[in-house]
Amino acid sequence: MVIKVKMGGFEVSKSPEVLETLLGSCVAIMLYDMGKRVGGMAHIMLPETRDMNTRMPGKYANTAVPALITSMVVLGARPNKLRAKLAGGAAMFKSKSKAIDVGAKNVEAARQNLKKHGIRVIGEDVGGTSGRTVKFFLKDGKVISIHKGREKII
Repeated sequence: MVIKVKMGGFEVSKSPEVLETLLGSCVAIMLYDMGKRVGGMAHIMLPETRDMNTRMPGKYANTAVPALITSMVVLGARPNKLRAKLAGGAAMFKSKSKAIDVGAKNVEAARQNLKKHGIRVIGEDVGGTSGRTVKFFLKDGKVISIHKGREKII
């Protein structure tokens, strides 16, 4: 079954489910425990929030990572076995200023928050200037990123 991850949301599940989302400047943070075949995807829209009790933890990198970990542990995932993949973070709006490149800021915030939790990024398809669709297969951890009509396995 395909589980759609909404903008600002997150989902966790077990094999054989597929998590899917559509991204622009947003970033999909995907965590996976290969041994348990448990995975999760957050569709972050912004780098951070000061409200750590937000009702939408998937919306921000600093709340999405701990929310994913906590929810995945309930399904049997082991925090020390989690690996991450990232996708998205496109520069969707033309500007000469890097100050408003939300996509790049989201990617960097995702990396920093994963590092803070001791989770290694093992693959990514980030940047560019257009959106992409991402499919995360929980049976084997494979991620397919469809960008400008081309499929990339990450």
